[in-house]
Amino acid sequence: MSRFNRALAILTVVVAIGLSGSFLTRQVIAVAGEADAERLSRAILAYIAEKNPRAPIKPFETFPEVLVSEAARTNVDHCLILAQAEVESEFRHDAVGRAGEVGLFQVLPSTAALFESSVGKFKRPVLQGQRDLGDLADPTVSTRFAMAYLRDILVRKPNIKDALVEYNGGPAGRQLHYYRMVMGAYVETLERPELRCRYQPAPKRPAVLALLNRA
Repeated sequence: MSRFNRALAILTVVVAIGLSGSFLTRQVIAVAGEADAERLSRAILAYIAEKNPRAPIKPFETFPEVLVSEAARTNVDHCLILAQAEVESEFRHDAVGRAGEVGLFQVLPSTAALFESSVGKFKRPVLQGQRDLGDLADPTVSTRFAMAYLRDILVRKPNIKDALVEYNGGPAGRQLHYYRMVMGAYVETLERPELRCRYQPAPKRPAVLALLNRA
């Protein structure tokens, strides 16, 4: 074998090893990411089970994944949305409000109908006669419509306080107690590191800068 052919063969082997190593690295990262997501899902389900021991597992199986992805789309901490669900329904997926709100996030069918073009069609509830709560009793469906509604509000009211107040009480909503209840539940989620909330406290300023500011 000539020197050129030998060098070419060695180069081919090196490139092959490099490519396979890169492929394996991506696989390891992907597997680690899946494991991380699975741990977060289990933590969210455990939190729901703690708050509502009667919550059935099956309706909530895909809820954590949808919660995290929809919260990210809305640019809101998923723990805040988890707290909102707790306040709205106490994690009862089949909850029905006095005005006909249905599901985990107590979405009115008439409100959900406004977002069908972006979220998708949903089966309407029938609350009289043969009671059928429709698709809004599915936690994942409720989450998608609730977040679509919250995103729409945030376009007009980027302040999360005003947005949550409108979510609960409409454009003229003045029910500040709702915001306080959500934030109270949110604070509790922040104390659970396994929920991996996005919120991080502001870092303390170095002592030198603090002294300079006092001067």
